[in-house]
Amino acid sequence: METFGDALKRLRVAARLSQADLAKAAAWSQSQVSRAETNRFTPDEATVTRLDLLLQAQGSLIKAHTMGTSGANGGKATDVNTPWAISDIVRQIHRTDIGSETIDQLHVITEELCCEYAWRNAADLRRDAQLQLEYVGQLLNGPSTLREHRELMVIAGWLTLLIGCVDYDLGLPRHAESARTAAYQLGKEAGHGEIVAWSFEMSAWFALTQGRLRSVAEYTEAGTKAAPNASVAVQLAAQTAKAHARMGNRAEVQRILDEGYRTLGQHENPLRPENHFVIDPTKWDFYAMDCYRLIGENNQAAEHAQAVLKLSRKADGSERSPMRASEARLTLAVTSLQSGDIEAAASWAHQAFNADRKSVTHLEMLADELTENLQNLTRNDPAGKSLKDELAIFRTSPPNH
Repeated sequence: METFGDALKRLRVAARLSQADLAKAAAWSQSQVSRAETNRFTPDEATVTRLDLLLQAQGSLIKAHTMGTSGANGGKATDVNTPWAISDIVRQIHRTDIGSETIDQLHVITEELCCEYAWRNAADLRRDAQLQLEYVGQLLNGPSTLREHRELMVIAGWLTLLIGCVDYDLGLPRHAESARTAAYQLGKEAGHGEIVAWSFEMSAWFALTQGRLRSVAEYTEAGTKAAPNASVAVQLAAQTAKAHARMGNRAEVQRILDEGYRTLGQHENPLRPENHFVIDPTKWDFYAMDCYRLIGENNQAAEHAQAVLKLSRKADGSERSPMRASEARLTLAVTSLQSGDIEAAASWAHQAFNADRKSVTHLEMLADELTENLQNLTRNDPAGKSLKDELAIFRTSPPNH
């Protein structure tokens, strides 16, 4: 008797379709087609009906499926008194539509999306991350092993974190908070402390940029507790330092920066430093730059800003981290303004505000800082007009990046 897998392969070959072609047409993965053709799992009846129609099998695939699922005992329930009863039950528990190949592929694609955060168009990145998350959701609704289920929850957690970060960059704080909350829940359910910690890091970032400075310490403490040995602890320390800088606590800023730098040195360099959810040594200049600018250490702030620009620049002149570069340019705009070079400040601001990829929410906060400095230093001086114009254009531009 022809098995379901044999029938599926015969019909696919007759239709001159590759496994990838059939997977796309049937809303499957190539791994699922391969596993079905080798009789390692059998899809549900709805999927079989769809395949029968796609392959113009005229009911033969449905018949093969029916014969296969009825089994040697004619479709009767397993007799619990037979010696193989437990084995049959366990085999049903481990029945899966997924497989290690699909899990591995999902991990690779998800990491690639996280690596694209620094430079890719935000709307395009969000769309692809959402599509990936929807596919993971479909797999979670189907049969899977316990290990596969947890891996899918972890993948969904990273994707949801990414979507939340992009939403915030696009100036959509409510969407971002919804995604952050979902990521927290996924991390808790999967028992993945690092995802939980990053959800608290996002809360700290939201509080920082919204002026809720005293809440930052609470979030960073919770995040560090969730994953004390992960590199996210360094990012949490940086957020705490930025909050203290905005509150004028100079001694705390320096202490936290020194402690964070030591903690960073205890971690190995990541294989994919461009991944938004790993901390690489080059980020420390970025953190320090922000803190030193806020406490008025302009020389140190400018030095770190120049280091950020240098590290962000590729060999061909393009930028691998345009958002970091934009914030470095605004730091240089502030330090130039405070040194009396208004023309340079306007030039740096122009470059920052016209980047192809930017975090609107953070740039708005830096624009407020620059505006305050401009008002305090130039008053009604006509020399400040060019910088005022740059700030006005930025504030009226739609957040389409």
